[in-house]
Amino acid sequence: MFQFFRAGFIAVICFLAPLAGAAQSSDEVRFDIFNPSVGEHGRQQIDYSVWSDMLSDIVLNVGLSDRRSARGDPVFTGTRIYTGNDSRYRYESNRIILHLFEDFHTDAISAYRAELEQLPGQLNFSALHPNEQLAYWLNLYTVAIVEQVALNYPRHDLDRMDAYGTREGVYEADILTVRGEALSLNDIQYNIVYRFWDDPLVIYGFFNGSVGSPRIRRDAYEGDTVWRQLESNGREFVNALRGVDSTPNRLDISEHYRMARPYFFPEWENQIRAHLLTLANDEVAELVERDMPLRANVNEWGLADMTNGSSRCGGAISQTTTTVDGAQRDASFCSNLPDNARILLNFVIERRIRQMRNGLSGDVFIRDLPDRSEQIVINLDEDEDEETEAEEADEVSN
Repeated sequence: MFQFFRAGFIAVICFLAPLAGAAQSSDEVRFDIFNPSVGEHGRQQIDYSVWSDMLSDIVLNVGLSDRRSARGDPVFTGTRIYTGNDSRYRYESNRIILHLFEDFHTDAISAYRAELEQLPGQLNFSALHPNEQLAYWLNLYTVAIVEQVALNYPRHDLDRMDAYGTREGVYEADILTVRGEALSLNDIQYNIVYRFWDDPLVIYGFFNGSVGSPRIRRDAYEGDTVWRQLESNGREFVNALRGVDSTPNRLDISEHYRMARPYFFPEWENQIRAHLLTLANDEVAELVERDMPLRANVNEWGLADMTNGSSRCGGAISQTTTTVDGAQRDASFCSNLPDNARILLNFVIERRIRQMRNGLSGDVFIRDLPDRSEQIVINLDEDEDEETEAEEADEVSN
């Protein structure tokens, strides 16, 4: 017997189980109200199938890195000047198809973000299983950053980008309100998730809009699969150049590990290497195990969009002016495939062909996952995307 709870786009299955009492009082430490260990946990699940549907429509799956560095500027026919990302990591990480966004795409994402913000005030959030709470925070963060890059597009300087309509950085501005608390993206990442979930796998749930961050998935995080999803993201990231790179005399790893160091790697050298080895393939493991200095200096702040961070679409473009929240902004929509997007797609296709010829369609890893026996697992979406299933299983097939 169950109740069906719906809040706009979001559906929650609430089984009749004992729930925790009232939330902690507001005069306690600000973020303690989001501690997932507080109270007795019921058996509730949140259905994010709408967000999964959105992601499958707007995210290009770039696939696994073959650890080949992108070198030089792409070659155009004629004399056109290349204005996109020219880093060695520019062909890694999944991409948002931002150049095809119109206002209704961004409006739908904004509406979904608002629904997610309101949800914890509409049920006993503290009674959710910690895995459900973790999936909620990761989805809210992803929705919010996709909304921000869409509102600011075609701006692509994420490390200098302000939150839309503010003069504060996109990661520092209080752009969200949950249970009456104003929150920034940094608050969600560092003050809530990093603080309360003692597992470095959570690092891989934070796509921050850039090529250099862990990838954006084509499916939403779910409470019953969140750790498997994070592990899949972690394997992709660690075995890509933007996660673990090297010079002849030094191991270079992502700066995201340096930011996570106080939470997960206080004994830096030993703990970070041990963590990387749990996710590394043979090639990367050999690098990690070498006796050479380690530095967390790899960064790539180029926007993870189809045009590789270029503000010039190329091809046929129609300039329009739209009004958002009472303010006018210019929008450039590409009516065909932009040159930079075509080059990215060509590289991805060539890489996949090389991997298939070498029989490298994936690797199988085994890792003990946290116990989720308290939670009843309900399949809320039987028609799962076949590509997502293949990616999650990482099966080697002919």
